[in-house]
Amino acid sequence: MAIVNPTIVIPTWGQGRPGLGQGGFTSSQFEAAVGQPITISLKAPIPLETELDVAATEHGWELRQHDTVIMAAVPSEISYAATPAVGLAAAADARTRFPVTPDDHNARECLSCGFGDQTMQVWPGLLDDGTGRVASDWHPPEWAGDDDGVVNPGLIWMALDCTCGFYVGQYPERRNALTVQYSAEVLKPVRVGQSYVVVGFDGNWPGGWDGRKRGAGSCVFDSDGNVVARSDSFWVSVPDPD
Repeated sequence: MAIVNPTIVIPTWGQGRPGLGQGGFTSSQFEAAVGQPITISLKAPIPLETELDVAATEHGWELRQHDTVIMAAVPSEISYAATPAVGLAAAADARTRFPVTPDDHNARECLSCGFGDQTMQVWPGLLDDGTGRVASDWHPPEWAGDDDGVVNPGLIWMALDCTCGFYVGQYPERRNALTVQYSAEVLKPVRVGQSYVVVGFDGNWPGGWDGRKRGAGSCVFDSDGNVVARSDSFWVSVPDPD
């Protein structure tokens, strides 16, 4: 098994659920190590502050912790679904309906959708347009950008992933769900100091739950309604934690 890039490490600030790496952020780091677009399948919880090997396989790549496969990937063949743009005012209104509070958020420290001051506060709520989609306005903070003000792609993947998560996990019914397959792409730079809208919708998948399975898509729009990033994901519901 050939090593593509010796290791990647998911820092503590890259967590989603407490003590675990966030799926979207980790997927972006995995793709960057591979060096081409991939579709990722999550196989095991993602450890933080741990060296993970990126290895080539017969059909793709694996992200491994010793003998444990954390993620597997194949070359991406996704045709991303489209959805109508949402304006900033409508997204800001939807954000007021974010369906969790600090007391019942199961990822309250997540850098994307958490409640801390040093989070991006991407809080998708149900749009008031009858489409069943969710949306949040998003204003990337200064710390999210590099020296040129361009937002770290991993943070964009994270925002897209969280938005899908709230779409599948809260509407039309509340379920605890985990990402099991994920692809994303950034089409244009996202910059600090500018305003964006993140939208979650059915994507390429039938609406609603099929037993324990459900798919979703998400898009980031700039203030002119142009798509600057998008994702496709598949989810499985699990019992609520005690």
